[in-house]
Amino acid sequence: MKTWFFSCLLSSLCFAGSLALAQTAPAPSPLSAENSPSTTELPRPLTAAPPPEPELPSWGDYLAPSVPSIAPRFTEYTVIGPPVGIIQQPQGQDYRIAISDPGTLLDNDRQIGQVVNIFRPDGMAPIGVFGDHNLPAGTMHVSYRYLQNSYDQNYTGSQRISVGSVAAHYPYAPANGMSNSQVALIEYGVTTDLTLLAYLPFQHNEINYQTSSTEYKATFTNPGDIRLMGLYVLNRGDRSQSHLNLGLSVPVGMLESQTVMPSPTAPNLPYQLRTSSGTYDMILGYTYRGQTDNWTWGAQGTGIVRTGKNTLGYELGNEVDFTSWLSRRLTDRWSTSARIDAHLMNQISGADTRLDPTLSPVNQTNSQGGRSINALLGMNFYLSRPESRVFEQRLFLEAGVPMYQTVNGPQLGISWILNAGWGTSF
Repeated sequence: MKTWFFSCLLSSLCFAGSLALAQTAPAPSPLSAENSPSTTELPRPLTAAPPPEPELPSWGDYLAPSVPSIAPRFTEYTVIGPPVGIIQQPQGQDYRIAISDPGTLLDNDRQIGQVVNIFRPDGMAPIGVFGDHNLPAGTMHVSYRYLQNSYDQNYTGSQRISVGSVAAHYPYAPANGMSNSQVALIEYGVTTDLTLLAYLPFQHNEINYQTSSTEYKATFTNPGDIRLMGLYVLNRGDRSQSHLNLGLSVPVGMLESQTVMPSPTAPNLPYQLRTSSGTYDMILGYTYRGQTDNWTWGAQGTGIVRTGKNTLGYELGNEVDFTSWLSRRLTDRWSTSARIDAHLMNQISGADTRLDPTLSPVNQTNSQGGRSINALLGMNFYLSRPESRVFEQRLFLEAGVPMYQTVNGPQLGISWILNAGWGTSF
């Protein structure tokens, strides 16, 4: 009986285990033997696109590593602005400024009150213009200028006349001539409003004459009259400025002690060859300048007023000059300019009795002076050197020809003009 019971129990357990295995057995694979493709067929490609390749890291150029951009840190400083007015008065001119680099304090200070930036290639007027700009306080500008006027044609009024027609009336007929001036110009900014200027010229003049039998040349080289000037700002606007030009011309030509003396038989030292007026002369003028990002323009009117006759008994005529210019900045170093210059000079009053007026028209006081309008084109090159004590250097070049001229009596007229120079500030 027990044997039969255990046999039945064992059979029940075996049947239950087979049912459990049947329920947990995996489903047949689709690639089973009966459903598997033929071994000659190729596997089908996947229809989904592969994922994109990751971007390679950019490490830069190890020879020139990039510098990460860091926002500058600004710090406020209390500084003293440049003095204004006629006399340096720093009291009450302190102000606060926020900058990121303390090394730029001096450069910022130089620009305070300078509504027209002269430290760019078009910032200063063409080389033939004097007293056109004010300097920042404490700044000095030194320049050398070579100015040349050439004369090769005789005029009566505005009409050209031949040398032969002049030679028919005078033993010495001027055929051509030249006037050269080498000028050392020293400028100093006393305050933001006042700039002092010293004009130190050295001149060489010559005239070639035609006589009935030969040619004759007369030359004279001597220091010219020194000019001392002050430029005082009258008004500052929106990138524009006007100032007053006041000065005095001091005679240093020493007319009585010149080595070349007039001759009764040849025009050795006529009025046009002399380098001094022999009188203390007043200089008055007014200058206006304006500026944009790429253009600078200006206009200037000046006059020389004689104060009386010199020790030789004559007085040069008063002079008036009006000039206007326009400059275009091409790059940070180059600029071009165009200028119109109108000049008026009255004839001489009195006479030097040592000169014989019958020898040549250059010895006649009523054949001096005239009016002219000249057109000039120029080029400026600016070299900035912020790493040096010398802040900047520049080269100037200007050339022109007369558009109109009329003279008093038989006289040589201008044929062309050449101005060149160099300047530096520190």
